[in-house]
Amino acid sequence: MRNLWLAVLPALATFPAVAHDFWMQPRLFNPAAGSTVLLSMLVGHGPARERWGATNSNVVQFKTIGPNGMLDRKSNLSIGGPGFDALVPVERPGSYMFILQSTAARSQLPFLRFNDYAAAEGITPIIAQRQKMGREKTDGREIYSRRAKAIVQVGPVDAASIARVVRPVNLQLEIVPGRHPGAIGTTRTMPVRVLWNGRPLAAALVKLTDLDADAEPVALQRTDAAGAAVFRIPHAGKWQMNVVWAVPLRGDRRADFNTVFSSLTFAVP
Repeated sequence: MRNLWLAVLPALATFPAVAHDFWMQPRLFNPAAGSTVLLSMLVGHGPARERWGATNSNVVQFKTIGPNGMLDRKSNLSIGGPGFDALVPVERPGSYMFILQSTAARSQLPFLRFNDYAAAEGITPIIAQRQKMGREKTDGREIYSRRAKAIVQVGPVDAASIARVVRPVNLQLEIVPGRHPGAIGTTRTMPVRVLWNGRPLAAALVKLTDLDADAEPVALQRTDAAGAAVFRIPHAGKWQMNVVWAVPLRGDRRADFNTVFSSLTFAVP
């Protein structure tokens, strides 16, 4: 695994920006109680940033976990419309975890682009499997889907808000913060765990990106054996973390890998 990671490093330095990142971005991460969260769903980064080219039918689940418990918010979606992609009321003070899961889609890329993409995203299972099977010079085929979380805080951060934010939400792939981003202190240290089907995921590449200057990540960390990584958030603002993982598919004529993209967005005061 170490040799694979060393092979990835040059690609991370030279790979051009591509529209792999996906995230939910509220207009305000700290709205007032009784207001409506205006939410955009975005892909890409830097000059390639754009709205998600999808419709409501591409969403398997869209919900919030907040002071009123878990609520289905699919009726609040308007993806692809002229305004924001979702308008969600936040009635009470506290933390709200917005959660989205997309439907699956298929992708096929020429081998050079696929190899570069797998290296840039640090998806070691894809790299290892293609090396093992001697298929580095065959087109890359995958079934992929997206998971996203966004933390919205209404009012002050209390104990209930902290407990809600640091709890997993049972996505197939998710980034779980170890602290509430609104209460990480002056050191701005943010520990995270990456879970795959609820279990710690080792050797996953987590990227930290400043959403106000998102041409490239500001930090990269590999998770350890416990699925953990620690970031220092450089300054106040809006932030995204993202991770990608894949597993080989056996006997599936459509694709060779099942790939999942996952992100977490939040604001640091």
